[in-house]
Amino acid sequence: MLKIINNIKKKKIPLDDYINTCLYKYKSSYYEKKKIFGPRGDFITSPYISSIFGEIIAIYITNYFLEKKFYSFSILEIGAGEGVMARDIINTINKFKNINFSYFILEKSENLKKKQKKNLSKLKVNWIKSLDDLKCKNLFIVSNELLDAFPVKHLKKIKNDWYEKYVCYDNKKNKIISEYAKLKNKNQKIFKLVSKNNDFIEFSPSAIEFLNQIKKVLKKNKDNCFLTFDYGYLDNKFKNTLQGLKNHKKVSIFEDPGNVDITYLINFNLIKKIFNNKSNFDNIIMSQSEFLTRAGIIERLRQATNILTSEKDKLKLEMSVDRLIHPKKMGNLFKCLIITNAN
Repeated sequence: MLKIINNIKKKKIPLDDYINTCLYKYKSSYYEKKKIFGPRGDFITSPYISSIFGEIIAIYITNYFLEKKFYSFSILEIGAGEGVMARDIINTINKFKNINFSYFILEKSENLKKKQKKNLSKLKVNWIKSLDDLKCKNLFIVSNELLDAFPVKHLKKIKNDWYEKYVCYDNKKNKIISEYAKLKNKNQKIFKLVSKNNDFIEFSPSAIEFLNQIKKVLKKNKDNCFLTFDYGYLDNKFKNTLQGLKNHKKVSIFEDPGNVDITYLINFNLIKKIFNNKSNFDNIIMSQSEFLTRAGIIERLRQATNILTSEKDKLKLEMSVDRLIHPKKMGNLFKCLIITNAN
C-alpha cells in the first residue's frame, strides 16, 4: 500500500493509471497478492456460485460447433480467475464422445496464473501470453467479469471544454483525492464512438484496445465466436459507476489502495459500437438470465436435483441457480454479449 501511495505523492496521475497501479502494477497490488474470489474474498462470481454456470457455457460452446458439424475446436478463456470456470467447462466437454478440443488461458495476473496452474494441474490447459500465440480457426473466446477489470478514465464536459479526472495526494489532509484537469488530447478516439449529447464519459482505453484485438481474431475465421458476461447497462448516456469493493461491501476507490477491488458497470452500448465500427459483426446482448435459461439451465437443474439424495444439497443447488437467473439478483444485472461474424 505504501508503494502505491508514494507513487501518487510524486505527481498526479490519470484515473486509469491509478486504478492500474492499485490492481496490477506491483506485487502489493490487489490482483497480485490476496484471495479475492469466493465467500472469503471481496466478491463472488457466477462460477463460484454453482458449477452449473460453467456446465451451461460448455454445452453452449459444444452445440455452437456441432451445429456447424465441427468436432474439433479450441477454447480461449481470458481472465480465468482461479480456474473454476475452466475446470467446469473442461470436465463437461470431456463427457462428450468424439469431441476434440484444446483449452487455452490468457491471464494478465501472475498471481492468478499460479493459482490456475495449481487448480488445473490434472487437466489439459495451455497458457498463452498474447492473442497472437493462437491459431485462429474454430476458436471460441469466453470470459466472465473481464471487462470491468480494465482501468477506466473519467471525462467531464464543463461549459464547452472537456476535462479528465486525475488522482493526487493531499498532503494537508493526508489522503488521496481526485480533481479534474483540462483534457490535453482533444482528438481522443472515444469521441467518435459516443453520442454528442454526453457531458460525462466513463470508458477504458485499454479495454477498447483489447476489444479491437478480439475483432481481428474474429475476422480471421468466420466460425470464431466471442462470449462474455459482465454487469452493466445499455444506454447512449454514460453513468458514473466506479466503485471499490472490499469484503463484499462498497467502499471508496481511495480507501486502502491495493487491498480494494476497483470496478465499474460496462456500457454495453459502447461495446456494440466498438465492434460495429468499420466492421461487420452480428452482436447479441441479453441478460444473463435469458442466456442461461435459453441454454437449458432449468432442465439441467431438474436433472441434477433428481440425482441428489440430500434435500439440503437440492435446496442449495436450487438457491444457487435462483441467484444466477433471478431478475432481482444476478439475472438482470449481468449481461451476456455474443459476437460472431456477419459474413
